[in-house]
Amino acid sequence: MENNLLKVLNFIGLTTTTSTPDKKNLGKSIVPVQLPRIKQDTLTWRTAIEEMERAYFPFRYLAQQLYIDTKLNGHVQACMERRKDLTLLRDWQITDEKGNLDEATTAMLTQKWFSTYIDLTTDALFFGYTLISLGDVINGKFKDIQTIRRWNVSPDRMVVMNVPYNPTGVDFRDKEYYNWHVFVGTPNDIGTSTCGYGLLYNVGILEIFLRNILGYNGDFVEMYSQPYRIGKTHKTEEAERNEFTQSVANMGSSGWMVTDTDGDTVEFLESALGGTGWQGYENFEQRIEKKISKIILGHADALDSVSGTLGATQGEESPTATALKDKQTKDGNFVADNINSELLPRLKNLGFKIPDGARFEFKNDSEISENNNKLTALAVEIKKAGLQMDKDYFEEQTGVKLSNPVVAPIATPKQTIENRIKNLYK
Repeated sequence: MENNLLKVLNFIGLTTTTSTPDKKNLGKSIVPVQLPRIKQDTLTWRTAIEEMERAYFPFRYLAQQLYIDTKLNGHVQACMERRKDLTLLRDWQITDEKGNLDEATTAMLTQKWFSTYIDLTTDALFFGYTLISLGDVINGKFKDIQTIRRWNVSPDRMVVMNVPYNPTGVDFRDKEYYNWHVFVGTPNDIGTSTCGYGLLYNVGILEIFLRNILGYNGDFVEMYSQPYRIGKTHKTEEAERNEFTQSVANMGSSGWMVTDTDGDTVEFLESALGGTGWQGYENFEQRIEKKISKIILGHADALDSVSGTLGATQGEESPTATALKDKQTKDGNFVADNINSELLPRLKNLGFKIPDGARFEFKNDSEISENNNKLTALAVEIKKAGLQMDKDYFEEQTGVKLSNPVVAPIATPKQTIENRIKNLYK
């Protein structure tokens, strides 16, 4: 693959050398070569793994080629979007060194480019890594923030290659490029690289089977579900027979033909040979989709079930809701760590007014509300038992200030008689 690609580049007049890279976007130094879309099967999946795990000169070209096809699957795409929404739809804030809300800095970063940055950061969870080019700053905003092509990025060498399989490239950690580029990596759980392979590494093989099932099912429908057309004719002239044949072959949703009154007939035969064979495709498809949901969302029914009902007992959350909440917390910590350790220092270097000690964090309003509801319910149960929750403890745990109840004055007997007389003569 490497030698063939280099030969093609030389043949069309492109070399592996390039001019001085753009310090604000190393993606502009990449030679514009299209990534081929190839047929993926278990062999290409295995070859991609071997290429990533090489002891010498590992590359991610075949893996990323596999991933962009894996992402086209509807179920995989839906799972990815659901996983990302768990993070993208959360409220966030910037706090000062004391943990208090920094309204000015939060307002400054509440822009579209910052949401895009969070979006691109979460992509690393699926693809293994992302190199984000911040681009130029115009009026305090990054106008061209984007992901640099992953098949031109080597996380093992920390360089951007102007062509795939180039063993050398531009180190995006160099001082000249550092402030304009942010690398988002993931941990490698088998120790074969300093960077992980992403969730699509495990999903890829399942998606290949899922894609094949769709093709097999299409063949099944074509063979056994559609009526078989039979045309009978006494025509002997070649032109007439061809015209009759084309009429039978091209019948669609509104097909028609003209036949002679004697001799020409058209029959439609429906096959019952399919039996229950179609159920095998459906069953296998559902099992694979559940496994993909488990890998990406943490639960087989996380995409289709109603949160809060499946398998839940009274007072408990469903396994589905628990799995999604765990992924949300995990991904939130991943994004927050990257922003605090990588993005905010770069913004400060580029002249953004980022105070010392400023930190990005996601709000936990839903968690606080949930805890408050549980504590309130507990206080009610304690009251029913004839006891009372300590007022100071309740305020400390919930942050809700309580006041003494307003007690209505008790009517005296005299007042009661006067009121009765007044009511009598109204």
